[in-house]
Amino acid sequence: MSIRHAYVVSDRTGLTAEAMAHSLLSQFPDIRFQTETVPFVDSIERAEELVTKINEATSQSGVRALVFVTLVDDSIRDIINGSNSVVFDLFDTFIGPMEKELAMDSSHSVGKSHGVVDTKAYTSRIGAVNFALQTDDGLETEHYNQAELIIVGVSRCGKTPTSLYLSLQYGIYVSNYPLTDDELNHKRLPDALIRHREKVFGLTIDPFRLLQIRQERYRGDSYSSANACQTEVAQAENIFRTARIPYINTTKMSVEEIGATIMHRSGLHRRI
Repeated sequence: MSIRHAYVVSDRTGLTAEAMAHSLLSQFPDIRFQTETVPFVDSIERAEELVTKINEATSQSGVRALVFVTLVDDSIRDIINGSNSVVFDLFDTFIGPMEKELAMDSSHSVGKSHGVVDTKAYTSRIGAVNFALQTDDGLETEHYNQAELIIVGVSRCGKTPTSLYLSLQYGIYVSNYPLTDDELNHKRLPDALIRHREKVFGLTIDPFRLLQIRQERYRGDSYSSANACQTEVAQAENIFRTARIPYINTTKMSVEEIGATIMHRSGLHRRI
């Protein structure tokens, strides 16, 4: 498998460019990309240092590096364009046509997409994250009346990462609840969830993938045995089906895919 250097360059956090670059590069699975995100390239000096690095990578590999940029400063962008690389200007691709269609110039402002433009929305998002942490892993179930969503599943199936992702990216008030051995053996929704059944969404996972995850931290424990993983997953899925709880298999899904799928299937809408 061949290797190609790729750089994601931004004058702010680089999150927008990173997401786009990742989506584009993933379309070429036969090439192994060595990707580096370089944020806060907001000065001539930083740009020149980066060009030196890009040129060295191109020289060593023998093929031009790929450079994805979101830069609003023309002078900085010109420096990057002068590197020995293939530059993909993610802003220029869209801003020009949009300016033409909207009959006005863009603001050309740095960091608009990730800055605190709407203080109320930002405060709401932080509140959602705090709520997810406060009610993580079955804590403080008395606050479930405030939750918009309660994620349920066996231990290590992805509940906490999904809860935090949904709260941070969508502003949703999310709790998560682990199904313990005692609750799984009862073969029904735990009492703490029954009156909130319409908010519950289940996560399941391939037992062998669950085994791998658990053995990374608890090797040798009965909790991380193949039998325990298979039994728990089967019991959890049986509870979901019996209680008619929607659920998805997270085995081959990223947290972004899990979050988007839950939002779609639950009918929830972004709060921020």
